[in-house]
Order: sequence, then structure tokens, then C-alpha cells
Amino acid sequence: MIAVFAFSFIGLLCISAPITVALGGSAMAYALISGNVPITTLIQTTFGGLATFPLLAIPLFMLAGNLMNEGGITPDLVRFARLLLGHIKGGLGLATILACAIFSAISGAAVATAVAIGVVMIPAMKAAGYDEDVGAAMTSVASCMGPIIPPSIPFIIYGVAANVSVGALFLGGVFPGLLLGLSLMVYMYYVARKRNYPVDPKTPTREVLIAAWKALPALFMPILIMGGILSGMFTPTEAAGVTVIYAVLVGVFVYRKLTWRSFPKVLLQAGLESGMVMLLIALSEPFSWIVAADQIPQILIDWISKLTTSPYAILLLINVFLLVLGIPIETAPGIVIVTPVLAPIAATMGIDPVHIGIVICLNLVLGLVTPPVGAVLFAVCGVSSITIDRLGKAVWMPFFVSLIVLAIVTYVPWLSTWLPKTFMGY
Repeated sequence: MIAVFAFSFIGLLCISAPITVALGGSAMAYALISGNVPITTLIQTTFGGLATFPLLAIPLFMLAGNLMNEGGITPDLVRFARLLLGHIKGGLGLATILACAIFSAISGAAVATAVAIGVVMIPAMKAAGYDEDVGAAMTSVASCMGPIIPPSIPFIIYGVAANVSVGALFLGGVFPGLLLGLSLMVYMYYVARKRNYPVDPKTPTREVLIAAWKALPALFMPILIMGGILSGMFTPTEAAGVTVIYAVLVGVFVYRKLTWRSFPKVLLQAGLESGMVMLLIALSEPFSWIVAADQIPQILIDWISKLTTSPYAILLLINVFLLVLGIPIETAPGIVIVTPVLAPIAATMGIDPVHIGIVICLNLVLGLVTPPVGAVLFAVCGVSSITIDRLGKAVWMPFFVSLIVLAIVTYVPWLSTWLPKTFMGY
């Protein structure tokens, strides 16, 4: 029956069925053909999967990100980053990466980060004399910090699916996200020196401080989220609710660009984005239930143990598998598909659940910038004049840098586990 389950899932994907249909359809096919699973069980697991308090953070964080973006934070963030780093060789590229890192800590989404920052910085880099493909490629890969630097929607999905603390995952993503940003900055500096890109005049300290003050409301949001969680004032889900209130206050009373007329648009956008994710999670529940009931993880554990018992080799196999999977499948669907299988395997091999969660999410996020179907690549092409073919060629070098970061995160577990253990004892 495992073959029926697997072939029905793969078959639905091959005929271009939506991932939600493939997840629910394969579970339904298994139940009908085997006759051992009542349809009511599938219905119960579908609705039961959504009855989880941490999942409330997903629509709230999405709403907060949309509110802050609509409220006009992007220009102030970009200006602050440019004044701070523009005088360094490759400063506009460095400013793009810094702006992506800051915006990532607000939106938690790669595509949103790529669009918000790319629409401003890619034309600015082109006008300053940068090669457009370099600027677009750097923006694409830097936006991958979005789902890694907290708050992160993929971490919430993984945490619920694997029964891992979302707060611990948020903390675990801090160092890997910063490492990715710093590594891209080093690469950008090298490219700028090699191609002799121009620099901006050095800005007086007073102007930088003024720009920082204007950007402070946006810069404070990540501090509010993580500070509240670490202090025990609220859970990640409650932090999402507080963030929505903060985003409304900042957009209306500080930036004064968020009006009553803009609320329907923001609510609709957040509702559509949240609805897609929640539907995906709901239909992944019967899929996960069948995976567990048929003991598919145990079968894979037995098979892998015949190949190797080394955690290092197993992590390498997981990385290769996820990188290939991330090419055709986006982050959220990938997480709900692989977590029921990989989380038990990692636990059996003694791999920390937070560590493997960071590795899984980072792997699948990088799939957003892999041709030919990377969602971030299409988003960047949409806000610039570069073609997908040209961007696909230019993105490989910064993507290779991100693979080095992935290897470091994979084989240096304390990067992901030190903060959760120190502050949460997880």
C-alpha cells in the first residue's frame, strides 16, 4: 500500500496538480484502495491539524509584514542602509544585503523581501554603474534571509509539524541568518573590487544618525518580537498579535502612510497569503498521518542504517535530497512533505530537532533561487528589466556562497542550538 500512496502522490504532481491536491488526493486514494482508513479519519485529521494555537502566528505575522510594508518603511530602511554603507567599495550591494536582513526580520518571507528591496535597490545599483545581473542576483539570494531570520513562517510550519518549540527555532535561526548575510557581503565586496564599482561619498555621521532615527520604528520590530519571547512576556503567537498592533500604530501615527482606505487591501492580501498556507497545512495532516501509520520513517531508517550510521553522512544525504526537492517545490509545501519523514530519522540518529529544523528550512529556502522555477527569481525579474535566463546564470555564484553557509550550519550545530539552549534551556 505504500507504493499506492507514493505513486498517487507523485502522479498528481506529474500532471501539475496543485500541491494541496496532491497531498489530500494521495491520502484519499490510499484510504479508498486500502479500505483500512475511514474517510472520517481523514476529515478529522484535516481539521484537527488547524486546531493548533501556534498556527495563529502565521496569519498574524503575515498581516504585520503587510501592514509595515504598506505603511512605508522600505524607503527609510533603504536610505539608512545606503548612508551607512554606501561609501565602502560595493556599498550599494552591501546596503542591499543589510536592507534585506532588516526587512527579513519584519516580513519573514523571501519573495516579499525581494520585491520590497529589489524595486528600490536594483535600479539604484544599475544607475550607479553596477552590472544589473549582479545587483539582481545579490538581491535574490539575500532575500533568502527572510525565512531564516525570525520571525519565520517556515519555522512555524516546521515547529507545528515536528512538535518543536517555535521560540527555540526563532532563536536558532539568528546566527545562520546573520552568517548568510555576512558571507554575501564578503562576496559582494570581492566582486566590487574586482569590477571596480563606484562608491558613494562618505556621509556625515549626523545624517546617518538622522536616517537611523527615521528607520528606528522598523528596526525596533525584531527587538520587540525576540525581546518579548526571551523575557517570557509572551509566546511567539502572542508576539505576532502584539506585532500587528505595533505595525498599525507605526504605520498610522509615525510614518502616516497607512490610511483607513488601505486596510481592506492589506487585509485581503494577508488573508489570501494565509489561506494558501493554512490550506496546505490542513491537507498535509492526513498525508502525515498515513506516513506515520505505515511507518515510512522507520522503513527509511532501516534502509539508511544499512548504508551508514554516521550522522555526518546522513546529514549530507538529507542536504542533497532537500536541495533537489527544493528545485520544483516551494518552501512551505516542501516542509510539510519532508518533516514527517526526516524529523523521526534525525531523532533516531541523535540530531537535535532545532538543528535539523534549521537545516531543512535553509535547504528549502535556497530552492527559491534555483532555476528554472525559483519563485524569488521570477519576483526579481518582475521588478527589474533583467530576463530570467540572464538572472539564472548570474545567481549561481552567490548561490554557491549560500551553499557554503549551508554546509557550515549543517556541520556546526551550535550555530543553531546555542541561543535556544542558553536562553530557553531547550
